Amino acid sequence: MKKVVAVIAVLIIVSIPIFEWLLTNPSNSLELMQTLRNSENPESLFMDEKNFDAEIVEYIQEEFSPNTVQQFTILEFDEKSFLIQTTPGTTKLDIINIEELPEEMRNYFLSQE
Repeated sequence: MKKVVAVIAVLIIVSIPIFEWLLTNPSNSLELMQTLRNSENPESLFMDEKNFDAEIVEYIQEEFSPNTVQQFTILEFDEKSFLIQTTPGTTKLDIINIEELPEEMRNYFLSQE
């Protein structure tokens, strides 16, 4: 009986950070925008603080409208890059549009890796 209680206690302790991460991290573009808008410390949301631009975050927090949120994916395939626009804020991504990127934009995004 003690082993069962100990296993349950360990599972609860291990699962708390996982649930916290699932509940607090944005899973789509709308949640990301809302997180940026409501964050008191937006620098902490960036993986690399050198990419943090206070002016852009301030614009998002004060001026940006959720109605203008769009979600894109860039897919690299067979020496070509495609920009795929998908529905933001949904659990299943529906494709709205696909366009091949011009060579200059493709090179720009490839240089960001």
